[in-house]
Amino acid sequence: MGRVSALVLAVVLVLAPLGVAAVGATDATRTADAASVAQSGPNPCVGTVTEKPDRATILSIQGARGREKTDAMLVSFTPDGSIVGVHDASANGRWWAYDVDRLANGNFLVSTTQNQHTLVEEIDAETGEHVSVRHFRDTLDTHDVDLINGDELLMNDMRQEGEDRVFIYNLTAEEVTWEYYFGNHTDEFPREAGGEFGGDWTHNNDVEEIEPGVFMVSLKNFNQVVAINRSTKEVVWKLGETDDDSILNLQHNPDYTVNEQGQPTVTVADSVNDRVAEYTREGDEWNLTWSLVGGNLNEPRDADRLPNGNTLVSDRRGHRLLEVTPEGEVVWEVYGPWQPYDAERLGTIDESSGPAMADAGVTGTHEMTGSASPNAADFEACYAHLGNVTSTRLVPEDDPGPVVESGQGGETDANGSDRTPGDGGEVTDGGSGDEGTDDGSVLGTTTGRSSAFGATATPVILALLAVALGAATLASRARR
Repeated sequence: MGRVSALVLAVVLVLAPLGVAAVGATDATRTADAASVAQSGPNPCVGTVTEKPDRATILSIQGARGREKTDAMLVSFTPDGSIVGVHDASANGRWWAYDVDRLANGNFLVSTTQNQHTLVEEIDAETGEHVSVRHFRDTLDTHDVDLINGDELLMNDMRQEGEDRVFIYNLTAEEVTWEYYFGNHTDEFPREAGGEFGGDWTHNNDVEEIEPGVFMVSLKNFNQVVAINRSTKEVVWKLGETDDDSILNLQHNPDYTVNEQGQPTVTVADSVNDRVAEYTREGDEWNLTWSLVGGNLNEPRDADRLPNGNTLVSDRRGHRLLEVTPEGEVVWEVYGPWQPYDAERLGTIDESSGPAMADAGVTGTHEMTGSASPNAADFEACYAHLGNVTSTRLVPEDDPGPVVESGQGGETDANGSDRTPGDGGEVTDGGSGDEGTDDGSVLGTTTGRSSAFGATATPVILALLAVALGAATLASRARR
């Protein structure tokens, strides 16, 4: 073995343990004291608070100030609007942060992106560290991921190659077991509708199981929310019209409930109409039964009905999170620069868990009032404050734990393991996780605490190797 090769090998052997440590360091960027928060002066991230919720609230922030990229993150707020902690996704190499759900084991399931592919992450609620990460390298931009039937990830995929789809990745089988390609159903979804076919065509941005074997999908660029039968792949119903944006206009994150009369109800962030809308299905028709407008709502991205009848609204370009009464009064408000995406009130099930507005006896259009009306300076102050938060903890120390809903604990429906071939062709492997296993992980793979090199560690190691190799080469030449 030559001197250069021997030196390179020695550097590798010395740096390998450092690489492992560096992986953990990326998650621990702000963990000098996981229980402390840097609070210098008043909290600039809180607006109106006239009613305090019983539990904390978790908010995902996409991370964009206009065309400028800012930090994607998860922020946890106490009932009075104080910050529990911040998980900085960008510090861990992520680009966007989207959907966040609490799992039955207490961890958080999060959809993010990195290097133009999707990552599904499991994050420890008490430390903010990654427990597991699944890389879906053939999936461009997943806004939503749900755990169903105990071991299935239900996901959307905006491929921008005319191959937009929703699919199921089975964690036990380690492969995609079901998929629905919209391009193979042009009788229902014409290629000339929506965006450019082969580009951002459907922009399907949300999918959830609304009853056993039925998936509700939001097709943003079609101005439609649709229900698809898992077994037959038939469209069960549609809400909205491609050529009528007065019904829905580039919507996000619809939630499905059934009212006391047994009628399907959809609560949706009707983004470009700057409102939250609730539609009830009566026979074959969808009727607008309630809406929230005004109050400077600006492209809301998420609207969850809470058990008390209020609605939790993530206001994207308003850079705030609001709890609003059925009549439109803001009773709780915090800020989330830049561009909040999804929010979950701890102690409630994922998505909406409260009554339909018709059941609460409130219908019609209601103007939102009572916001603190924050401005750009308020958001800048809040963003700077979030950057100084040292705690990565995402739940308060006295948090009583998650609410376990059907589907997370291992229950399976009649279609739970159908392994139905994808209608786009052959079923293929979906995601790949990092090395290692963790019995406490829902995703079943570990990251920072395994022997895998992280995104931050690898460039450092390569750079040091390059320096060592260069030095060895110069030394060799000097001896000639």
